[in-house]
Amino acid sequence: MSNLARLALLPIAVLQIAALVWPILATGEPTSLFFPPERVLPIFQSIWGAIALLYLAFAGLANLKPEHVEDRLAAPLALAGLGSVVWMITAQMFSLAWLEMLILIPVLLCAWEAAYRLDVIGGFDGTGRRLLDCILVGLLAGWLVIIFATSLPELGRSMLGRGVTDAVWHSLWLALIPIAALAWLFASKVSRNIWFFVALGWGLFGIAANNWLASETHGLAIAAIIAAWIVLGRRLRYGASGSSNEH
Repeated sequence: MSNLARLALLPIAVLQIAALVWPILATGEPTSLFFPPERVLPIFQSIWGAIALLYLAFAGLANLKPEHVEDRLAAPLALAGLGSVVWMITAQMFSLAWLEMLILIPVLLCAWEAAYRLDVIGGFDGTGRRLLDCILVGLLAGWLVIIFATSLPELGRSMLGRGVTDAVWHSLWLALIPIAALAWLFASKVSRNIWFFVALGWGLFGIAANNWLASETHGLAIAAIIAAWIVLGRRLRYGASGSSNEH
């Protein structure tokens, strides 16, 4: 099973890069001059490119010089990578909030499973190869939290028949509260990976930048910055127990 998962990593890595540069992705931008308050400013989406390149490097090492760590991470990362490709294409072709959420939940769980396995193994051990593993798993698990949480307001608006300018504070809190809750859960039960919080911080500041620069809703931007300060500050002050809490 691990051999099959490792072999699948390379084509999935190529698919990820293809999905990111596929021209159809440019058709999904909102036409409204007012961007949703939970939206991450597009420039911050560039983290997907970094994740895709890290994923490709991981896939290459896993197949050229496989080790125990790659064998343990291959299956959940293959599922998470494939799921992210399906989500990218689905989000741009259909724009169905409920369908995107159905795809995102298992993708997020697979990324968290990879983070949990890496934490059980021991996390960073001082080698460059393990650093690659930690950065990839942490950024992927964290960024998927941002994607998941910022998809919730759109799901809510579609169910209630609201537009992006309706109840903007409700939309923002519907994203920020799950981000904070999932950050606590990850640090307490899943992993001590600090790169997870790098991705969260990047996403939260992307939300703040969207509200400050694009929508000029400065109160919402300040709320996102405060949320980032709370989430990141708690991690820096109290640390994380991760998988060690389960033993």
